[in-house]
Amino acid sequence: MRPRLNPARLKVRRGPIQWIVLHHTAELYPAPSAQIDNAQFQLPALYNNALEKDDADLNYHFVIEMIKEDYYAIMTRPFVYLCDWDDIDANINKRSIHVAFLGSYDFKIPPPRLLEVLSFRVINPLIKLFDITPNRVKLHRDLSKNDISCPGDFVGIDKIIALTRKYVVK
Repeated sequence: MRPRLNPARLKVRRGPIQWIVLHHTAELYPAPSAQIDNAQFQLPALYNNALEKDDADLNYHFVIEMIKEDYYAIMTRPFVYLCDWDDIDANINKRSIHVAFLGSYDFKIPPPRLLEVLSFRVINPLIKLFDITPNRVKLHRDLSKNDISCPGDFVGIDKIIALTRKYVVK
């Protein structure tokens, strides 16, 4: 089943993009496909889970997923639309791009290749395109009003920022 495109149910962005917020899909979607990333293409199951929740779309601009032997960054919501995160200050949320790792990183360390793909294929182009500084790349748990672990207890921002600086586009 193809996910239905329903932009009328999405909020349009009215300001500049200034933040990148990192998540994991396990926090929002209870389906098994959102909990554990494996080598199978699981994004369709994640879309189905969003439709079951009556969401207009996946609540991330990008999802990074392992397919076969490598990680791929897949755009899931166009930049012109906001993602709804009530636990993040509205002034930050309405200026953010939301990126999720498929699965949960509460009980396992993210593979180095996942962080390389995140830094090289997602964060660096966004930093260059929207003139964002690396200190504006944040973990969801660092911006949330709630006590959460997202994007997982084993995800550290220092490693991500170091990789981002390594791959910076000059």
